[in-house]
Amino acid sequence: MDKNGSRILTDSHGLDLTGEVKKKKEFSGLPDSVILRALNESRDDVKEARALLRKYFGVFLTNRVLHKSGKKLDVHISSKKRDYEEFYGEIFSGIRDAKSIVDLGCGVNGFSYEFLPRGVSYVGVEAAGQLVDQMNIFFKDNDFDGRAICGDLFDLDLVRGILEKAKCPRVVFLFQVVDALENMERNFSLKLIGEIMKNCEVLVLSVPLVSLGGGKKFAVKRKWLMDFLVENYNVLRDFEMFGERILVVQKK
Repeated sequence: MDKNGSRILTDSHGLDLTGEVKKKKEFSGLPDSVILRALNESRDDVKEARALLRKYFGVFLTNRVLHKSGKKLDVHISSKKRDYEEFYGEIFSGIRDAKSIVDLGCGVNGFSYEFLPRGVSYVGVEAAGQLVDQMNIFFKDNDFDGRAICGDLFDLDLVRGILEKAKCPRVVFLFQVVDALENMERNFSLKLIGEIMKNCEVLVLSVPLVSLGGGKKFAVKRKWLMDFLVENYNVLRDFEMFGERILVVQKK
């Protein structure tokens, strides 16, 4: 443990492997738990751990996203596909009286706050600490009722605590996150959804239908996900928009 109580992973020579990974500036803002999981998956190989982190978080850690001033919606591949006014308009056409939105794995979505329904509070949870800092500056500068938290979605206690403190009725976003979670731990996304549904009124999740570049359609149907949702919850809406399949889910 370091002086702040964080776990330190060292090699046989006492080298701080977490710190070695974080020497690369793009990884310096990631939670230690994310770094440790990558090191575990790579069997403590620092270069391989960095490669894994680029695979999972690379689209949020490029200089173009991290260092461009102002809004980020026009520089990130997935977000620039969306017309956020239309996107949120369609999602909230069937949702009434939302008081808060918790956006898990939010990426740059916090910069779309102005397109959300009026009067809602927004909390975005994102692993890339640099983006979190920039979103919080954006919220403060524009006097928006929003905040961003640097966190790891595998920390279910963190997720639970955020949801329990959010104003009811609560809407949770889980946009294009499921596949990444499944790549890291099979069936974890189902565990996360189960925890979310205990502490929210509506879940809106999306999965990509095309590659990030937009040129290749995915053949995968994600039947395992749909079977889980239909068996355990009410799927109120299921529609496609901007290369995403969007599902609106409530408790039975």
